[in-house]
Amino acid sequence: MSVVSFRFFIFTAIVVVLYYVCPRRGRWFILLTGSTLFIIAGSSLSLYLMFALQVLLVYAGARLLSRYSDWAKLICAAVIGLEIAALIVMKESSFFVMNVNFLSRLFGWSLHLEYLSWAAPLAMSYYTLMLVSYVVDVYRKKIAADRNPLRLLLYAGFFPQMMSGPITRYSETAAALWEGHRFDYETFCFGLQRFLWGLFKKLVLSERLAVLVDTIYNGGLEGTWTPTGVYVWVGAIAYTLQLYTEFSGGTDIVLGTAQLLGIELPENFRTPFFSTTMAEVWRRWHITLSFWFRDYIYFPLGGSRVDARWKHIRNLLVVWLCTGFWHGGNYRWIFWGIATFVVLAGGILFKPLFEKLTILLRINTQAESWTVLRQLRTFFLFVIVFSVQPAASLTSALTMWKNAFVFNPWVLMDGSLLRLGLDWREMAILIFGLLLLFVISKYQQKGSVRAMIARQNLVCRWFLWLALFAAVLIFGKYGEGYNPSDFIYGGF
Repeated sequence: MSVVSFRFFIFTAIVVVLYYVCPRRGRWFILLTGSTLFIIAGSSLSLYLMFALQVLLVYAGARLLSRYSDWAKLICAAVIGLEIAALIVMKESSFFVMNVNFLSRLFGWSLHLEYLSWAAPLAMSYYTLMLVSYVVDVYRKKIAADRNPLRLLLYAGFFPQMMSGPITRYSETAAALWEGHRFDYETFCFGLQRFLWGLFKKLVLSERLAVLVDTIYNGGLEGTWTPTGVYVWVGAIAYTLQLYTEFSGGTDIVLGTAQLLGIELPENFRTPFFSTTMAEVWRRWHITLSFWFRDYIYFPLGGSRVDARWKHIRNLLVVWLCTGFWHGGNYRWIFWGIATFVVLAGGILFKPLFEKLTILLRINTQAESWTVLRQLRTFFLFVIVFSVQPAASLTSALTMWKNAFVFNPWVLMDGSLLRLGLDWREMAILIFGLLLLFVISKYQQKGSVRAMIARQNLVCRWFLWLALFAAVLIFGKYGEGYNPSDFIYGGF
């Protein structure tokens, strides 16, 4: 059930109405029932039972941790091992089978493994990290093991999060999900507004960008064209913007849905393209995932507070190999993880040199122009690193980048870009929408845009929100015959 489908809108409306009609003490039951039905509808009853079994395993493990302190480390390791093993078997086993069969052919062995075609529970990659963080936090005595398994079940399976996160911590959301919230007009309106802004990003911007990306990466409208020069850069930038508008738009819908119920979920994006370094990008992009790997892998390895620089670099490598593999068991994602690591490690190793150069060249590092140059540099590094993903394979992605430096700037002026699936009207809507996104993002640097709008007079407020609503209705891609492109992060 996509978060931009009418089924999701109707489902959410029913849950919200029942939530506020039900007595406060029983509102958790509405959320749990709704979340259960949502997961079953999005997968199957048998897969929901597997999800519930994983939750029960973590619940039992956490309870044992609190009772048998002498065995705590072994219990914690066993629970984590079983959870991660389930994730690998259900989602990434094909990667291991492929590599074992390749090695078998390479060395002339008779071993041949069959591929497993199992379906995984909805959002398995997300809720597995949430359950692991819970049992680790109990082991570290940051939280107490919950005696109520239903509370843990609701925490791991809260329905808005099952599409694209965020990856929450038990201490952040469990109590808020369980306690019944009073209806608050301002919070409810803020939730609707955020929901609407997410729809704008997905239906007006992301769907149009997807047309450009599909055309360029899949060989043109006839499927026989090889992109070169400017086309490669347009495709890579379009994919990065598509990924951002889709993922952050989906997150806006998720957080807006939670706000309709009076529940505040953690932010997952904070205007990442205004970052001046790649390290800063990952403090502002998919924040909950970045912080999960920081707190549960990077810091336990020693982080940056180690006695040798090579250990710091090693820790980064481990984190980004794990991050790449979490995204998908294929060489494109592993290459992406390694490429991100190389950029981050390069920033650490060459930082002293860059600082000396800025002093030598007498660069005013406080100047706005210097900040903009660093932002552009970081954006293009991010574009290059992520550009391997929409390609059919790692080989085809590398081939595209071999052609990226063909000199053909005239395509920017001769109308060639209007033959990539969008006519001039569609392109104008896309460009205007991206400019609006840029302006809103600039204001978000200063604080909440919704709060700024709420301080305006009634006529101004209603005009702005009705204009956005009209933009989604008129320019959004939806309705009969519409088949939304799958959320890139929705299959995790």
